Amino acid sequence: MPRRSLRENTEKDERLKWFHQEVAAGNYPTATTLARHFSISVSTAQRDIETLKKEHGAPLAYDRKHQGYHYTNPLFALERDEPAPKARSDFGLARTEPVEGGLTQGELVSILVADVLHKQYRTAPFYEAVRSAFDKVAASLGDSASYDQDSLERILELELEPFPTLDLGIFDALLKAISWRETVVLKYFSGQKATVTSKPCDPLHVINYKDNWYLVAFCHEKRDYRDFLVNRVLSVEFTGTNFPPYKNFNIEKHKRESQLFRGMESPVEVVMEFDKFAAHWIRLRPVHRTQKIVERADGSLEISFRVYSYENLLRWVLSFGEHARVLAPLDLQERVHKTISRMSYLYNRF
Repeated sequence: MPRRSLRENTEKDERLKWFHQEVAAGNYPTATTLARHFSISVSTAQRDIETLKKEHGAPLAYDRKHQGYHYTNPLFALERDEPAPKARSDFGLARTEPVEGGLTQGELVSILVADVLHKQYRTAPFYEAVRSAFDKVAASLGDSASYDQDSLERILELELEPFPTLDLGIFDALLKAISWRETVVLKYFSGQKATVTSKPCDPLHVINYKDNWYLVAFCHEKRDYRDFLVNRVLSVEFTGTNFPPYKNFNIEKHKRESQLFRGMESPVEVVMEFDKFAAHWIRLRPVHRTQKIVERADGSLEISFRVYSYENLLRWVLSFGEHARVLAPLDLQERVHKTISRMSYLYNRF
């Protein structure tokens, strides 16, 4: 064996022994700490950790609370002369052979993807609840599966839009009122009038629509069903009065009839064109479930789809700037034109 290879193997054995000792001592080391201790790259350190798993059968798992590795079997001993059977590894994920009734490789990967996804929800109102639920799912796997979080996060990264703020105390109060069928009085901020009003109502349902939460309730003032944006509810006052079940209320029927979820009595076909630059982004992901795309020889495209509401559509079109144009319908064209005119007026003042 060449002298250099022998030296490299010796150095690697030293690193494996040190890492094993750190894990066994409960110090929760990581690939980064291993790299710093031996002045090697993080990728080399990560390969060392994979060697411990695959060639020595080390029951390593990443502990989210302590942010480092630990042994799922504290009795594990590092035996170089008789390495344990190799475990299969995919995308930084190591697992033993599946037992009958256990998770398949694909199902385990799905759970790990969910783990990466839930970490992106740190700014979301429900993060703590989601994290707690995921920890319980992960704990239920026992020792049958383990994975390398560092490797997975280098492969998979998810970027999400910022989440609307939400008062969990108010959200919880609304859920209790629905469960108890109790009339409440909402202190509600009206976005159109910019005023705070009292809204006596019977809460019936909470629904998430386009990343916003809405309370569907029977409004005593309007004597009709109304949709209240939960973010605008400033307080919830319980009245102690229970209301009987609304047997004729159906949430699916309400969504079909509500102005919030529909906005129009019948669907309107929207036709837009995108130049060569913007067309690339339209091809990457579906715009609408009813979409039809016509490709053009110059690389641009035309897309058409049917909508019940223009909500958010105007902002979406304008986000493409000069790379997109509304061809139909005429009233949407006029809305875009008026918005651009107002913007032009504002900037021409300087």
